[in-house]
Amino acid sequence: MLDKTFIEKLFTQWDVIFQANIETLTELDSVGGDGDLGIVMGDGFKAADQFVHDSMETDLGKLFYQAGKCFNNAASSSMGTLLSSGFMNIGKKLKGKTALANEELLLLVREMAAGVKQTGKAEEGEKTFLDAIYPAARSIEDNLTSAPIDFLTAGYQAACQGVDDAAKMEAKHGRLAFRKADSIGIIDPGTVVAKLYIEGLLKTIASEQQ
Repeated sequence: MLDKTFIEKLFTQWDVIFQANIETLTELDSVGGDGDLGIVMGDGFKAADQFVHDSMETDLGKLFYQAGKCFNNAASSSMGTLLSSGFMNIGKKLKGKTALANEELLLLVREMAAGVKQTGKAEEGEKTFLDAIYPAARSIEDNLTSAPIDFLTAGYQAACQGVDDAAKMEAKHGRLAFRKADSIGIIDPGTVVAKLYIEGLLKTIASEQQ
């Protein structure tokens, strides 16, 4: 069972990953946005990580919900709002739980996607975060009877493919959408955020098995 200690490790891994990718996300966002995505994501995950470690809350639902609010306060941008909605949505689904079974890791992906979709009013196929997170969720679900390291590896590979597939799409949301057909061929930074989110889950589970 995966308890608060595991969640602490997960948020730390997300923080490490997003700090390491500040420059990459900044460069990607500079193509069609205002270039602040790397800093915003770094700030959001650092604040959420600190909150989770400082909190005495053992109800994982309340922990994720509150971490989402903390994330939103630190990451003042459209993507920050979307991810905070995802975390808060996860929190609603986990209310009352103090531990997760391995297969419930799918919920951390599926409900993040649902929260982002509801707040962002986007659909899969419109060159957004959803085009990497939804393929990951489907792949994890398809492989859920295997070991966690295996179904999360499958999810991460699907997210990576989602980044590549979305690059071939025309953007329908955000500043990149102003480029219309010229947005085809450009990597959407939101899909990379989704890939890094899945990477955090995979690396945390991998570290548990060492």
